[in-house]
Amino acid sequence: MTILLVIIYISFISLGLPDSLLGSAWPIMHSILNVPTEYAGILSFSVCIGTVFSSLSAMWLNRTIGTGKTISISTMLTSFALFGYSFSSSFLLLIPISIVLGLGAGAIDSAINNYVALKYKANHMAFLHAFWGLGATLGPLILSIGLSNNNYRLGYRIIASIQLFLSIVQFLFIKKFDKEENKKTIVVDGKEVKNIIVGISREWTKYLAMLAFFFYCSIETSMLIWISTYSVNFLKFNIADGARITSLFFIGITSGRLISGLITKKIDTVSLIYISAIISSVFSFFLLLNINRYFSIFCILVIGLGFAPLFPSMIHRTPRRFGSILSPKIIGLQMASAYIGSAFFPPLIGVIMINYGYQFLPILVLFFSLFIIIVTIKIEKKKAGLI
Repeated sequence: MTILLVIIYISFISLGLPDSLLGSAWPIMHSILNVPTEYAGILSFSVCIGTVFSSLSAMWLNRTIGTGKTISISTMLTSFALFGYSFSSSFLLLIPISIVLGLGAGAIDSAINNYVALKYKANHMAFLHAFWGLGATLGPLILSIGLSNNNYRLGYRIIASIQLFLSIVQFLFIKKFDKEENKKTIVVDGKEVKNIIVGISREWTKYLAMLAFFFYCSIETSMLIWISTYSVNFLKFNIADGARITSLFFIGITSGRLISGLITKKIDTVSLIYISAIISSVFSFFLLLNINRYFSIFCILVIGLGFAPLFPSMIHRTPRRFGSILSPKIIGLQMASAYIGSAFFPPLIGVIMINYGYQFLPILVLFFSLFIIIVTIKIEKKKAGLI
């Protein structure tokens, strides 16, 4: 069990490694490939297509080949895609390569999230997503080895080699994954109990859960993309400080997930969702008031801390809400909703801010945080006949 947990954590670090590569490498890549700067959006959208498709296929993959093989094969796919990035000199070829990268990443994400939600306590889910943040942080640092010599290909090859090595390690432990997966007990609220067939929530509320993931990832991604612009144009910081404020928000999310992993033994998952959403609501309201620009920086940090437990807590709660049989399918649907929100909503928020005012960013954070509270109340209402 301990060895598997180590492999799962490392797998989530590796999942985060490619996520921040394109943005870091693109200033050099687009000139080498001789394409306009805005073409990065085409590759990002192609990755999204792959991730959505593989997330929706998560239940079929788990039932057909099992979690261990799904993770190993998907990691190998991401490795091949990253090698493709490093060798390709054609932008058009990068489009199908990006789809393959998305296919691998989406399958890993859904498979591991479902596995941890079923087999481990809530604190492991929080730590897991903090490790993704570690991977997303390390990616550009590894890439910088090549970028220092204007050679992004070297960085991609290093990370592709890491992914390939990890896929081999995962393959060696497939039997351990299968053995744990076939056990007749799962972890619910920190206790090992018999495999749950029927969850406590009404099945139709899965659509509310999908909306919660859509809106959460929409606003989290929008904050990461637009908080620097907001800080420069609305709070009147300089460009360098705006970039630092973006990092501060990311630090808030990563450190918040580490903290939430430590306190989940004291606070149940549902309460943590409510507390997190309330913190985000309160401080987004303070951010909207713009009392003082330095206090606004503090609000941005605390909003990141508030956001931190929401995604892992909602994922971990899924088997308890909808049952272990439906869990892979619903987690796949939730992940697909999350990816769609991350891909399509940030540009819309950018248009709204530019045309109607930058204060709409904290307004949307406030609205979405309150929405998560409302839908959580509705989802957690037990089905008739359950005590």
